[in-house]
Amino acid sequence: MGLKVLNFEGSSVGEASVPNVFTDSGNRHLIWEVIKAELANKRQGTHKTKTKSEVRGGGSKPWRQKGTGRARQGSIRSPQWRGGGIAFGPLPRDYSEMIPRKKKRAGLRSILAEKFSLDKVVILDSVQLSEVSTKKAVNGLMKVVENSPFYGAYSENRKLIKSENKRRRPVTLVTDSNDNNQKLSIQNIPWVKTVHVDRLSAVPLFYNHGLIITKGALDKLSEKFAK
Repeated sequence: MGLKVLNFEGSSVGEASVPNVFTDSGNRHLIWEVIKAELANKRQGTHKTKTKSEVRGGGSKPWRQKGTGRARQGSIRSPQWRGGGIAFGPLPRDYSEMIPRKKKRAGLRSILAEKFSLDKVVILDSVQLSEVSTKKAVNGLMKVVENSPFYGAYSENRKLIKSENKRRRPVTLVTDSNDNNQKLSIQNIPWVKTVHVDRLSAVPLFYNHGLIITKGALDKLSEKFAK
């Protein structure tokens, strides 16, 4: 299966082949495990509610034990009182999940293999930005998306307005460049998530409507997952 190679003007400049390491089917359960662990590791776990002993006030007994006709009460800070403590509320905890390095690597490979099999990948020759310009970055990436193999599904049931960023479905750009012009130009585009090939993450790789991979990044991915 061939991959379309485009330049930053959206014109075809050739074809590339899918690396052999991404030609087999991905493991869906493994993808789920990796994404679940990644999302769990982002949670701070700083939630906290006060128990009966931590709520201020309520030192004296609201009324005497017997003779009032009302239910016996020991403190106005008991859980049944408005403003009282919480009986089984959340406490600070660590949500992080340890995932083996080989499992994470296999999960990332499965995500990429699935994207290649669904024809949701386009190869970008290079990101040509000689200066910091979000406008040029938007125009170039829109041309790439519009000439990509996944554009039909990308634009289905959606009216895309060029001047309206919010109407665009998200795409992920996998790059091998550390160019500051590229980083600053793309970081403010809400529908583009940039991932460096040396710092791959499962969530942006999986949750998108298409992958734009630079030619240099494709070579590094092939080398990285072939080991």
